[in-house]
Amino acid sequence: MKNILEVVLVPQDRVKVIKDRATREAIKNKLRVKLSFEENSVEIEGEGLDLFQAKNIVKAIGRGFSPEKAFRLFNEDESLEIIELSGFNDKKIKVVKSRLIGRKGKTRRLIEECSGCSVSIYGKTVSLIGNYEQIKIAREAVDMILRGSKLTKVFGMLQKAKL
Repeated sequence: MKNILEVVLVPQDRVKVIKDRATREAIKNKLRVKLSFEENSVEIEGEGLDLFQAKNIVKAIGRGFSPEKAFRLFNEDESLEIIELSGFNDKKIKVVKSRLIGRKGKTRRLIEECSGCSVSIYGKTVSLIGNYEQIKIAREAVDMILRGSKLTKVFGMLQKAKL
Protein backbone atom coordinates (compact mmCIF):
# COMPACT_ATOMS: atom_id res chain seq x y z
CA MET A 1 0.00 0.00 0.00
CA LYS A 2 1.25 3.48 -0.87
CA ASN A 3 1.78 6.15 1.78
CA ILE A 4 -0.62 9.08 1.76
CA LEU A 5 0.31 12.65 2.64
CA GLU A 6 -2.12 14.60 4.85
CA VAL A 7 -1.65 18.25 5.82
CA VAL A 8 -3.04 19.64 9.07
CA LEU A 9 -3.05 23.38 9.72
CA VAL A 10 -2.11 24.20 13.31
CA PRO A 11 -2.06 27.58 15.10
CA GLN A 12 1.49 28.97 15.07
CA ASP A 13 1.83 28.88 18.88
CA ARG A 14 0.97 25.14 18.94
CA VAL A 15 3.40 24.03 16.19
CA LYS A 16 6.35 24.14 18.60
CA VAL A 17 4.53 21.72 20.93
CA ILE A 18 4.26 19.18 18.09
CA LYS A 19 7.85 19.89 16.99
CA ASP A 20 9.08 19.02 20.50
CA ARG A 21 11.44 16.08 20.09
CA ALA A 22 9.73 13.79 22.64
CA THR A 23 6.28 14.44 21.13
CA ARG A 24 7.49 13.93 17.56
CA GLU A 25 9.33 10.72 18.46
CA ALA A 26 6.34 9.28 20.35
CA ILE A 27 4.04 9.84 17.35
CA LYS A 28 6.59 8.53 14.80
CA ASN A 29 7.55 5.43 16.79
CA LYS A 30 4.06 4.37 17.82
CA LEU A 31 2.32 5.01 14.51
CA ARG A 32 4.89 4.49 11.76
CA VAL A 33 4.33 7.90 10.19
CA LYS A 34 6.65 10.68 9.03
CA LEU A 35 6.09 14.25 10.21
CA SER A 36 7.40 17.36 8.48
CA PHE A 37 6.73 21.02 9.15
CA GLU A 38 6.13 24.01 6.90
CA GLU A 39 5.37 27.19 8.89
CA ASN A 40 2.00 26.46 10.55
CA SER A 41 1.20 23.26 8.69
CA VAL A 42 2.15 19.75 9.72
CA GLU A 43 2.57 17.19 6.96
CA ILE A 44 1.90 13.60 7.99
CA GLU A 45 2.91 10.75 5.73
CA GLY A 46 1.62 7.27 6.48
CA GLU A 47 -1.19 4.85 5.77
CA GLY A 48 -4.42 3.51 7.18
CA LEU A 49 -5.22 3.69 10.87
CA ASP A 50 -1.73 4.99 11.75
CA LEU A 51 -2.26 8.03 9.51
CA PHE A 52 -5.77 8.62 10.89
CA GLN A 53 -4.58 8.45 14.52
CA ALA A 54 -1.55 10.68 13.86
CA LYS A 55 -3.77 13.26 12.16
CA ASN A 56 -6.14 13.31 15.15
CA ILE A 57 -3.27 13.61 17.64
CA VAL A 58 -1.80 16.56 15.69
CA LYS A 59 -5.26 18.18 15.52
CA ALA A 60 -5.76 17.64 19.28
CA ILE A 61 -2.43 19.29 20.15
CA GLY A 62 -3.34 22.09 17.74
CA ARG A 63 -6.62 22.57 19.64
CA GLY A 64 -4.78 23.12 22.93
CA PHE A 65 -4.38 19.65 24.45
CA SER A 66 -1.08 18.71 26.06
CA PRO A 67 0.73 15.89 24.21
CA GLU A 68 -0.01 13.58 27.18
CA LYS A 69 -3.76 14.13 26.86
CA ALA A 70 -3.62 13.95 23.04
CA PHE A 71 -1.85 10.58 23.35
CA ARG A 72 -5.15 9.11 24.62
CA LEU A 73 -5.86 8.94 20.88
CA PHE A 74 -3.29 6.12 20.50
CA ASN A 75 -6.15 3.98 21.87
CA GLU A 76 -8.49 3.08 18.99
CA ASP A 77 -11.55 3.37 21.29
CA GLU A 78 -10.86 7.06 21.97
CA SER A 79 -11.74 9.83 19.55
CA LEU A 80 -11.52 13.58 19.12
CA GLU A 81 -14.55 15.83 18.77
CA ILE A 82 -14.15 19.51 17.96
CA ILE A 83 -17.09 21.82 18.64
CA GLU A 84 -16.93 25.13 16.76
CA LEU A 85 -18.19 28.15 18.68
CA SER A 86 -19.58 29.65 15.49
CA GLY A 87 -22.72 31.72 15.47
CA PHE A 88 -21.49 33.83 18.40
CA ASN A 89 -19.86 37.25 18.15
CA ASP A 90 -16.46 37.75 19.83
CA LYS A 91 -17.98 39.20 23.01
CA LYS A 92 -20.41 36.27 23.34
CA ILE A 93 -17.59 33.75 22.68
CA LYS A 94 -15.65 35.27 25.58
CA VAL A 95 -18.69 34.89 27.88
CA VAL A 96 -19.35 31.29 26.72
CA LYS A 97 -15.68 30.33 27.17
CA SER A 98 -15.73 31.83 30.69
CA ARG A 99 -18.83 29.77 31.56
CA LEU A 100 -17.27 26.60 30.10
CA ILE A 101 -14.06 27.07 32.07
CA GLY A 102 -15.67 28.33 35.29
CA ARG A 103 -14.04 30.05 38.24
CA LYS A 104 -10.51 28.64 38.64
CA GLY A 105 -11.37 25.97 36.03
CA LYS A 106 -14.10 24.37 38.14
CA THR A 107 -16.66 23.80 35.36
CA ARG A 108 -14.14 22.31 32.93
CA ARG A 109 -12.70 20.11 35.69
CA LEU A 110 -16.18 18.88 36.67
CA ILE A 111 -17.01 18.02 33.04
CA GLU A 112 -13.73 16.06 32.85
CA GLU A 113 -14.24 14.26 36.17
CA CYS A 114 -17.88 13.30 35.58
CA SER A 115 -17.55 12.30 31.91
CA GLY A 116 -14.00 10.90 31.86
CA CYS A 117 -13.28 13.13 28.83
CA SER A 118 -10.34 15.45 28.41
CA VAL A 119 -11.59 18.96 27.57
CA SER A 120 -9.73 21.81 25.86
CA ILE A 121 -11.15 25.28 25.30
CA TYR A 122 -8.96 27.06 22.77
CA GLY A 123 -9.60 29.82 20.27
CA LYS A 124 -13.13 29.47 18.95
CA THR A 125 -13.44 25.75 19.71
CA VAL A 126 -14.17 23.32 22.52
CA SER A 127 -12.48 19.95 21.98
CA LEU A 128 -13.17 16.62 23.67
CA ILE A 129 -11.13 13.41 23.81
CA GLY A 130 -12.71 10.23 25.12
CA ASN A 131 -14.64 7.12 24.18
CA TYR A 132 -18.14 7.30 22.71
CA GLU A 133 -20.00 7.34 26.05
CA GLN A 134 -17.62 9.87 27.63
CA ILE A 135 -17.92 12.25 24.67
CA LYS A 136 -21.71 11.90 24.69
CA ILE A 137 -21.89 13.08 28.32
CA ALA A 138 -19.34 15.89 27.91
CA ARG A 139 -21.00 17.04 24.67
CA GLU A 140 -24.37 17.27 26.44
CA ALA A 141 -22.83 19.42 29.22
CA VAL A 142 -21.14 21.71 26.67
CA ASP A 143 -24.36 22.00 24.62
CA MET A 144 -26.33 22.88 27.75
CA ILE A 145 -23.85 25.64 28.63
CA LEU A 146 -23.89 26.94 25.04
CA ARG A 147 -27.70 27.10 25.19
CA GLY A 148 -27.45 29.16 28.39
CA SER A 149 -28.61 26.56 30.92
CA LYS A 150 -27.96 27.32 34.58
CA LEU A 151 -24.70 25.75 35.74
CA THR A 152 -26.48 24.03 38.65
CA LYS A 153 -28.65 22.20 36.09
CA VAL A 154 -25.52 21.21 34.10
CA PHE A 155 -23.78 20.00 37.29
CA GLY A 156 -26.85 17.97 38.23
CA MET A 157 -26.91 16.27 34.84
CA LEU A 158 -23.17 15.53 35.13
CA GLN A 159 -23.54 14.02 38.61
CA LYS A 160 -26.33 11.72 37.37
CA ALA A 161 -24.34 10.70 34.31
CA LYS A 162 -21.06 10.19 36.19
CA LEU A 163 -19.26 7.14 34.81
